[in-house]
Amino acid sequence: MSETTLEDESGTQPHLLPLWGRVTLGLWLSAAALVLSLAFGLALEDGGTAVISSVWFLALVGFVLVLESGIFVRIVSETRRSAGSEPVTLATWVTVTRGAASAVLAGFIVVPRPDGVLVWAPAILFAAGAALDAVDGLLARRTETTTALGARVDVETDALIVLIGTLVAIAADTVPLAFLAVGLARYLFIFGCWWRRRRGRPVLELPESRLRRPLGALAMGTIWLALLPPVDPALSRTVAFLVLVPFVLNFTRDWIAVAGYRR
Repeated sequence: MSETTLEDESGTQPHLLPLWGRVTLGLWLSAAALVLSLAFGLALEDGGTAVISSVWFLALVGFVLVLESGIFVRIVSETRRSAGSEPVTLATWVTVTRGAASAVLAGFIVVPRPDGVLVWAPAILFAAGAALDAVDGLLARRTETTTALGARVDVETDALIVLIGTLVAIAADTVPLAFLAVGLARYLFIFGCWWRRRRGRPVLELPESRLRRPLGALAMGTIWLALLPPVDPALSRTVAFLVLVPFVLNFTRDWIAVAGYRR
């Protein structure tokens, strides 16, 4: 089938499927490498490999990988229409690796909190996914390979790793259930904007904010603190509540601004 025929029948741009396929293949291979690394590293740990090889663990990892693959194909399609053909840069591959780490981290939502060496795995996976956020951006700027595709993948990966990290911390009872508002904040914000547009109501441009990035970094730091084994859950729950309040207030202020309630 020719590329022109593919575009006419599916409504997608040329080369969409090959580009999406490369990104998806890299995502799944990275996730598989992480799972195998955990399995081999825990070969001598009693019960360690049993946790990673459990059906529920692998099923949720696979579900998140499928979800991320769907997000990638949507991003590739939209950015190709708006920004034209863009390559998958080295910085974007780093971001894809972050997505793989978040998918493997998701497996710990549905298994009991592990013992032994494996108890460090959630904190390490989250730290890798969060820390590489600075690496991919710096790499894109230093190599002058900043792309709309890479920026969109980076934003979606940030949101997903915060949500998954929040769910893992809630499952471990190291943050209060109310902290789920932090993980869902961006998705609720996007849904609210979509709903307003669907009803024909205006959605204004998001204003600049000096608090948005610091509060995002603070939320990631709180999740990481909650996933660290030595930290007392009482301490992490207290810190989570203290971060939750300004985080939600800032998102509420942003919503009021884009909805036009504040002139």
